[in-house]
Amino acid sequence: MAQRRALWAGGLALLACGCMDGGTAGGFAPGPMVAGWGSSDRWISPSPGVRCDRFERVCYDRGGPELSLTREHFGKSAAEDLEERIGGNWRTDTRYNPKEGVRCDLEDELCTRRGEPDYKNTREQFGRKPALAVTEPDGTIRARRKVTCDPATEVCYKNERPTVDQTRWVFGDRAARNLKKQLRD
Repeated sequence: MAQRRALWAGGLALLACGCMDGGTAGGFAPGPMVAGWGSSDRWISPSPGVRCDRFERVCYDRGGPELSLTREHFGKSAAEDLEERIGGNWRTDTRYNPKEGVRCDLEDELCTRRGEPDYKNTREQFGRKPALAVTEPDGTIRARRKVTCDPATEVCYKNERPTVDQTRWVFGDRAARNLKKQLRD
């Protein structure tokens, strides 16, 4: 453990003097290599021009640390940590496009597809709780194509038949266990 701390401190010193770029290329300089992590274990490149550091839980694009990419690949807490480290005003636009045809807003924690609120993409970007607020005009949740969920009963239906898997995905394990029990009775 002491050896790892020494390596970490040495890496930080090298990084501070600009002598080390964390084993990356192309101008990304997020941090030093850590003992026990090979460069192939630590770094992923989910798309062209994007590098993500699994140890630091930060994604970078050509402009530097990128909040929406960090949120997409490491979750909300990693994005919040990044925002605290680099300051909240480095990017003023709270909207981003995680994929073609989808627009997400960090402030509202909502994603839209073709201008309409979208459960699936909101769930992927912000988690279960914000996604549950994405309802159809009749109060149901359209989780996926041919899947409708009733928030009042916490049951999802595929082709008008109850489905345990979709219920688990939308409402969680407790709701899935309840549905499974109801289906057995």
